Amino acid sequence: MRLGDRALGALTLLGAIGLFFASRQFSPIPGQKYGAETLPLVISILAGAVGIWLLVQGLATERSAALTTTPDWAREPAAWAKIAAAIIVIAGYILASDWLGFTISSLILVAALMLLTGTRLLTALPVALATVIVVQFAFGKLLLVPLPRGEFLSLPW
Repeated sequence: MRLGDRALGALTLLGAIGLFFASRQFSPIPGQKYGAETLPLVISILAGAVGIWLLVQGLATERSAALTTTPDWAREPAAWAKIAAAIIVIAGYILASDWLGFTISSLILVAALMLLTGTRLLTALPVALATVIVVQFAFGKLLLVPLPRGEFLSLPW
């Protein structure tokens, strides 16, 4: 299903409004001029501007067009099976990341998603490995984000 600019703009604007009000609930960080709500507020304002722009553009150019159209790929059951498989892989990552740890579960996630999109195994594995190493370094070492180490690596082998 393809959303027209009017429908996508309305959904984006609704999401921006929801994010704006949800981020106002975050607690301020003591001693800081800005708190945990700052980045979500900025994103909500930018998303609201994009939503308004899409609405205006859609109203100007798509007055008689349908709000949604169904592309050819959406009529194929294999496409929906791949979408379901991707959702299952992501849910599996969420459930397994605490036990397997970030590195192993992310490697499986990235490789599985690449294989679902038709990437060959000999290409997917090195790219997934490089991606996980870069993300692990960027978030774990540079940004000091605590990533799950996992209980799997702590087992007595």
